[in-house]
Amino acid sequence: MTEQNDSINFPLDASYEASSPPFGVSFFLKKHLISHVKLFESSTFICNIYGHSSLQKDILAWIQSYLQKKTPKPLPLDLTSLSLFTQKGLKAIQAIPFGQTAPYQEVAIQAGNPKAARAIGGVCNRNPFPLIIPCHRVIGANQTLGGFAYNLNLKKIIIGFENCKIKFNYK
Repeated sequence: MTEQNDSINFPLDASYEASSPPFGVSFFLKKHLISHVKLFESSTFICNIYGHSSLQKDILAWIQSYLQKKTPKPLPLDLTSLSLFTQKGLKAIQAIPFGQTAPYQEVAIQAGNPKAARAIGGVCNRNPFPLIIPCHRVIGANQTLGGFAYNLNLKKIIIGFENCKIKFNYK
């Protein structure tokens, strides 16, 4: 790890580089919570952590688990500024397992409002924690990619890395 400008950059060791996805993620910390996350395209996987907190080790463990294509343990997120519906929607999205997808309608049902599929699209679009809360795994009812707050190419990259199956049924 190298520290620069109040951030930590996570270099990959050789065992990760061969299969690392071509995108990056930046974590922004506020006290002992993650305040938000940003994704970006990159030629190799990059992880930046901005802010000092005891969470840095937990985030690195989360990233290592993710890169091994395992479902990482939850991280503490700052949800205080989000509406109750948004929190429920994000919780439903977070339940979609690694390597699976779910349609907006199904996420709306799990969030407690079956008629809110479009609103779930808005929740995905404003998701302050992409990758941790995997809005990229939410797809259209006709199994199309739907939208993505960043760009569809990045959504394709992430879904491809995760080898996502098209449909996930909540149990």
